[in-house]
Amino acid sequence: MVFQYSEEVTYYVTRIEDYKLPFFGMVVMNFLFPVLLLMNSDYKRINWFVIMAGIVILAGHYMDIFNAIMPSTVGDQWYIGMAEIGAVLFFAGFFIFWVFRALSSAPLQPKRNPFIEESRHFHY
Repeated sequence: MVFQYSEEVTYYVTRIEDYKLPFFGMVVMNFLFPVLLLMNSDYKRINWFVIMAGIVILAGHYMDIFNAIMPSTVGDQWYIGMAEIGAVLFFAGFFIFWVFRALSSAPLQPKRNPFIEESRHFHY
């Protein structure tokens, strides 16, 4: 018996059959991780946890794009090689360069703020 899927079902069947790890990893990184861990407000007050959560979510978005493009271009012959790693490193480096360049060109401390001395001695 041969099943004929609609276009939408074929999209997900291809990704679940041939791309199990990237597909379900993307679901965990984009949905389960943010919903389960970031709903608690105590975790959102820990700076390193929020940074790591952002990195995981960015990796999840990359996996989302990977899952959208790779099955239609290479089928089941996929791999993560130097081109994928190089592209991620290039854009990460470009982003870091751009942010630090912007930070170095603008003063990070406000000028002529009447409350600046009071805020320097603030402890929470």
